This record gives sequence, C-alpha cells and structure tokens, in this order.
Amino acid sequence: TTICVNIAGQLAMSGKRVLVIDNDPQMNASQYLLNAKLLEELINSGKTIYSLYKESTDENLLDISGECEESADKEDEKNIIVKVRENLELLCGDLNMSKVNGVNVDDETLKLFIENNSLKDEYEFIFIDCPPTQSIYTTSAFKASYYYLLVIKPDFLSTIGLSLFKNFIANYNKKRNTEDKLKNLGIVINLAQKGNPYHSEKIEEIKEKNKFNKVFETCINNISNIGKSSEEQKLMYETDKCKRAIKNLTNEFLKEYNERMI
Repeated sequence: TTICVNIAGQLAMSGKRVLVIDNDPQMNASQYLLNAKLLEELINSGKTIYSLYKESTDENLLDISGECEESADKEDEKNIIVKVRENLELLCGDLNMSKVNGVNVDDETLKLFIENNSLKDEYEFIFIDCPPTQSIYTTSAFKASYYYLLVIKPDFLSTIGLSLFKNFIANYNKKRNTEDKLKNLGIVINLAQKGNPYHSEKIEEIKEKNKFNKVFETCINNISNIGKSSEEQKLMYETDKCKRAIKNLTNEFLKEYNERMI
C-alpha cells in the first residue's frame, strides 16, 4: 500500500493524471489518503468500491414480482471517485468488501467499471491496491490491469511468498490469450534496513533469482517517518528523509513503463 500510494502521489505531483483504486478490504490506501471524517462520510454515503459489488452480496435481489430491482443510474457511477489532491483521485475502499470474498460475484466488475466509464482515457495511470493472496480481489485486479508490481521485504518468509505469488500469476496467465496475460513490470524492495548485512544478502539473492524480471535499484528503507507521516495523510515526497527515494523509484518505474509501452 505504501509503495502503491506513493508512486501514484509522486506521478500526480509531477503532473500526471492518476487514479488509485482501493481494492483491499483493509482499505489501508484510503486511510492513508483521506482523513477519518471524510472517510466516514464516503462510507456512510455509499461512495466506495463496495457500491460496485453490493447487489451481488444482497440476499434479496428480487422483488415480490420476481423481477430485478433497478440499480443505480450508470451515469452517476463515476461519482464514487473522489479527488484527493491535484491530479490524484481515489476510488475509496470499504470494510464491507470482506462480504464479497466467497460470494458468487463477477470478477470482471472492476474491469467493466473502468471500461464503461472510459477511465483509461481520463487517467494516465490507474493503480489498484489489493491483498497479495489469491482471492476475488486479486483476480478482479488482474483482469483490469496490464501490469503488476511485486513489493517484497528482503527476508526469508517474504521471498517464499514471492515464489508462491509468481506461481499464482503463472496459473492465471495459462488461461489467458496472449494480449490478456498479466505482465510483471518489476519488483520493489520495501522495508529494507540500511547497513543490515542480512538484508543486503537477501536483496542480492532476489536480484540473482529474478534475472529475467526488473528489480528496481531504488529500495525503500524502513524509516519511521513514513509511518508517522501517513497518519497525517502526508506522502513521502512531503516527508523528510523520504523525498529522494520515492522520486528515484518513481523515475525508475516511469522509465520501465515507457519502455514497455514502446
């Protein structure tokens, strides 16, 4: 979430039109970007990602005549997107999204929302924050995306998780046409401890094992200022000791993205 929100914020600050979609039931991206009062207002008014899935989780989808009730006007659907700051907008998360997992819902809901509202034309970048485990949240994010970023902590358990997630992606891609396959844009090292020999060793191991994937040179170190600033909805480019790192990482991301698109 920290990497997702801050690359998005850095791009927006540089003039790119960016949308963040919080597709994680823990809704950490929304808590990072919005103060508690505004967050509560959005949830109470139904202006969250859950509004796209709500009908699928309602037990009584039919009225007494057996006909489907009319859903919200599709023309108003985009109104659930809110402006966070200049060039940066958010589709707010919702704790109610926990009701979606395990329910028989269409995993193309998010993709259709983006396509039906021409969001790819409106924004230069759309970032989808989702949990790293196999679920309706990740599958729906995959179907709506061209690329994915893997964010990893340089330790033993996280590297195991990296292998499992790559297998998950491989199984997903087996069932897709070439143009629909999800592509790895790169691996980002997060929460590294500067000067820690063990972390340095693991970073080299990650690079060695992923020779055919981009491993970004810029690591995001474990800096307490990042967590403290997030409580005040401050991004890394507004935080001491973090500005250069997020700028360099975003520049690497942009270079890799542009080369892939060419």
